[in-house]
Amino acid sequence: MIPVTVVAGYLGSGKTTLINQFLKETESPIAVLVNDFGELNIDAELIDNQDSLTLSLTNGCVCCKLSDDIGVSLESLKGKDINAVIIEASGISLPIKIANYGLSWPGFSLKGILAVADGQSIGTLLEDKFVGYTVKGQIEQADAVLLNRSYGLSLEALNELNKNIFLEEEVSNYGDLLSAKYFAKHFIEENLKEHATFQSSIFTSNKPIKREDIKKYILLNPNIQRAKGWVCEENGVCSLLQMTPSECNFSPSDFKSQTRVVFIYTGKLSPPEF
Repeated sequence: MIPVTVVAGYLGSGKTTLINQFLKETESPIAVLVNDFGELNIDAELIDNQDSLTLSLTNGCVCCKLSDDIGVSLESLKGKDINAVIIEASGISLPIKIANYGLSWPGFSLKGILAVADGQSIGTLLEDKFVGYTVKGQIEQADAVLLNRSYGLSLEALNELNKNIFLEEEVSNYGDLLSAKYFAKHFIEENLKEHATFQSSIFTSNKPIKREDIKKYILLNPNIQRAKGWVCEENGVCSLLQMTPSECNFSPSDFKSQTRVVFIYTGKLSPPEF
């Protein structure tokens, strides 16, 4: 039986970074199934899997639209030289349905659900009338929660949702988070309440785009929950954009083709005029 771990967490919480840490610290081949909300699957391109065992699940929220794709992808992994499977759930999904595949798909076993939370935004997100239910469910349904950037954050509210919380600074070996000792419960029931309605919009351009213009656009559109992609400025300088509910960062990138950014939002979004 191949163990399956589901990595859940809201948009921008650090799921892809965590998975790359797993891959960096393990010597065993691990397959990764990655889902982004929308058609531009950037996270799959950011997974550093040297064994080329990263599969993309595209075109929607993995908990709502891609159940068949999960089964097909798991089936395609049978017979390959892998020791484990990690499924990175969409940042707007509840992990119960995905976890049930690990419980029921022949040849696989569910190890557990690991949720990732951003300490700088988790308090605001839990109180948000649009996305609070989703964020709360991701934490409640997890076997363990990894809290990034806690910075002295009070854990009282989180402990009411999940007692098994680990702070980023307490983790010496990220591979240990895949250990069965951290996973104490499995959710097999279905939660029928729908989460918030999200939409995605993709912006591409062959013209140079100033990062300051991107920042202004995000500020003028507070409904944007997540923005990520590559922004190519003048002189061929290209940056990786990572915007979350708590920050907006640009980091150097070797991507040299064109600007490609996906915006994930609730409500309405004004068209970009770059």
